[in-house]
Amino acid sequence: MVAASLVAIGLATLWPEPSVDVESHFCLICGSFGTVDAFLNVLLFVPLGVGLSLSGASRKRAILTVLLISTTIELAQFFVISGRDSTVGDVFTNTVGGAIGFAAARSSVTLQLSPGIAKKLTLSWAALWLALQVISCLGLSLSLPDTRYYGQIARALGNFTLFQGRVLAADIGGVAIPNGAIPDSRQLRRHLIDGNAVNTTAVLAGNPSGVAAIVRVADERQREILLVGQRGDGFAFGLHLGAAMLRLRSPLFLLQGAFPPSLSTIPRGDTVRLYGRFSAGEIQMRAETSAGATERSFPITASLGWTLWLPFQWLIEGSPFERGVSWMWMACLMIPLGYGMVSVRQSMAKPTLATDGILLMSTILLVVTGLALIPRLFGLVATPKGDWITQLVGLLVGGLLAKLGDTQRARSVPAMDGQPRS
Repeated sequence: MVAASLVAIGLATLWPEPSVDVESHFCLICGSFGTVDAFLNVLLFVPLGVGLSLSGASRKRAILTVLLISTTIELAQFFVISGRDSTVGDVFTNTVGGAIGFAAARSSVTLQLSPGIAKKLTLSWAALWLALQVISCLGLSLSLPDTRYYGQIARALGNFTLFQGRVLAADIGGVAIPNGAIPDSRQLRRHLIDGNAVNTTAVLAGNPSGVAAIVRVADERQREILLVGQRGDGFAFGLHLGAAMLRLRSPLFLLQGAFPPSLSTIPRGDTVRLYGRFSAGEIQMRAETSAGATERSFPITASLGWTLWLPFQWLIEGSPFERGVSWMWMACLMIPLGYGMVSVRQSMAKPTLATDGILLMSTILLVVTGLALIPRLFGLVATPKGDWITQLVGLLVGGLLAKLGDTQRARSVPAMDGQPRS
């Protein structure tokens, strides 16, 4: 497993990439997506830590090995490999990932936790789960910087496909978006906060495979404030969310089938009217052509938090696949909590009805806080029933794993005085 982990790490870190700007080689969270990069760095080195544990390495030797490998990679990126951002933060997060993998492998041998570790795991994971709920809700809520805004109409931008059509008009609540500095940025910002729609009228000229920027607004620091775009026959829409502040990756929203799959069906010179806005915790989108209108609302819930941590930008379509991933994400986050809760109960000498009631009420309070109060605090829609159910499933799975660990431990302990152990 160690060899396979090293191959994966080498493939992910030792290839040249396009040149990137580095704030400082001594930063811990670096770049616009620094939090995502830190998370991925931790995740990348977890299997190496697991492999070192399974190979019999001591804790000290394993951590020093991970530290040496990470340092060597960063030095190679700095001196040899072009386009790589070598930082101290990468060494730190890589080492943390290896340590987590090593500790997880060692503690999972018997699936049984000591009373002290069970309590610490439960409290730590409860705090982490609440923190993730806050991060998800903040990351998916509207967050518009109070800075100077600039309109970009069908421009050639580095990360986008060039829009081949013509933009006839663009406004937000009646405030026109010019191709240049916006005279009153605060008024435009207020219109977006109040839920006014971004209205765009354009003439299409193709169905690009990538995202073509029809209208884009950026601020003086080149942060994207809003985007109206086209990808294939879909209408892409995005706004500046809290994810940008957290250095996570904001998703875009895609209204599939907004335009005919073949523009030959549209009369020459026909226009398309696009409407997009963030209101009442939902992204609402509509596209109108001579062939008809397509519209859809995308409820924003914390279960979409997984899209913020991806190494690439995700276009949310509201598909069954996305719902499945969201449910899996929510359930998996609850497994350690269910595991810890049951482990705490098993560690008690004589569990009573009162202690069981305290554990149950604590769990209910935690879940209600994370799924009801926190989303409400950030103005998102109420957590749907499916998300509540997946939380319960995650708790049950974690509890069953703890029960399995207790059963394995009981079987591994030899019976005393010839009497079977209960």
